[in-house]
Amino acid sequence: MGKSRIRPEDPFPENLNQLEDDQVEVLNSKVHRQLEVEYIHEDGPDPETQHRHEELSEELDDRDSLSDAAAKHRQEKKPGNAEKPGNAEKHGQRR
Repeated sequence: MGKSRIRPEDPFPENLNQLEDDQVEVLNSKVHRQLEVEYIHEDGPDPETQHRHEELSEELDDRDSLSDAAAKHRQEKKPGNAEKPGNAEKHGQRR
């Protein structure tokens, strides 16, 4: 594996959800760099690189969704938040 990219023949984790966020982000960056090389210097992206890109995109999207849901839940749990006038409407709740 190159320092800044990951080639199709390089090892790739079987289960991305076991990795830390920063590890997934680094892999994503390396796959993007590899895609650039394949588009510029080859006849287009290798199917393995495309598959890895799709896997990483799904994993990052899932993590973003979970993070957004957790942040919304924390906001709703703040004491007195729903009782303030206008807060329920701001967060899509009806009174």
